[in-house]
Amino acid sequence: MTIFRIVMSAVVPFVLAGALATAQAQDAAIERAKTDRIIGESYTGYLAVVDPSRMSPDLKRRLEQINAGRLAAYTRAAERTEQSVAVIAALSAEKQISRAGPGEAVLPGDGEPWTIKP
Repeated sequence: MTIFRIVMSAVVPFVLAGALATAQAQDAAIERAKTDRIIGESYTGYLAVVDPSRMSPDLKRRLEQINAGRLAAYTRAAERTEQSVAVIAALSAEKQISRAGPGEAVLPGDGEPWTIKP
């Protein structure tokens, strides 16, 4: 691991913690959809759809709101750390995927299949 990655891994969680936790923790429907594997955490740093056939318009709206909040948080963190939004999102994705609960679906990388957290 490079020095940059070590430093950023230490800084980014503090910068993003409040914004991401507040946006998502207050939405029981999002948490339920993650538990039901309708949506999951993606390597992109955003929530993504696992099972489109089970997405309701309301859940889609909520997911888009959460992702918009994440983009705003990533943008603020990028400005503070002088890194790109993509770098911040990728670092956040690692944290979000590692924090996904048992049985939740996660998308670990581009071209990889959805996997279920043990």
